[in-house]
Amino acid sequence: MFIKIMQENARFVIKFFGIKITFKNPFVNQLANACCITDIEYFKKQETCFPHPVGIVIAKGVIVGKNCTIFQNVTIGSKDYKTPVIGNSVCIYPNSIIIGDITIGDNCVIGAGAVVTKDVPDNAIVVGNPAKIIKYLDVKSYDN
Repeated sequence: MFIKIMQENARFVIKFFGIKITFKNPFVNQLANACCITDIEYFKKQETCFPHPVGIVIAKGVIVGKNCTIFQNVTIGSKDYKTPVIGNSVCIYPNSIIIGDITIGDNCVIGAGAVVTKDVPDNAIVVGNPAKIIKYLDVKSYDN
């Protein structure tokens, strides 16, 4: 089996296909078998973070940039065999759906429950169904 459970600094750590997943809640001690991620090695190379790896579905052919975070119950899917392209340092919060031939820019935040079917420019925060831009991040404030 490719799953290894251990304890590190009073936290449970699971190694799932070589990706180290740390649970902040020490009472979470099992990994749900309800994830469908087609190329886990690709996401490992991209340093994708899955803080709560439950119910995540990522279609084959989806491109995800470096250092992205994908929370639980997220679907990144295809429409008419065309898949999304997600930029670097994107955070996708729980229950979001990103679908179709669209591009999510770098440094974006996809709010919980958002349904994204159109392109999102760099540094945007989108929420809602359908997703709408509510604000732009000031990335200059993070440069130090």
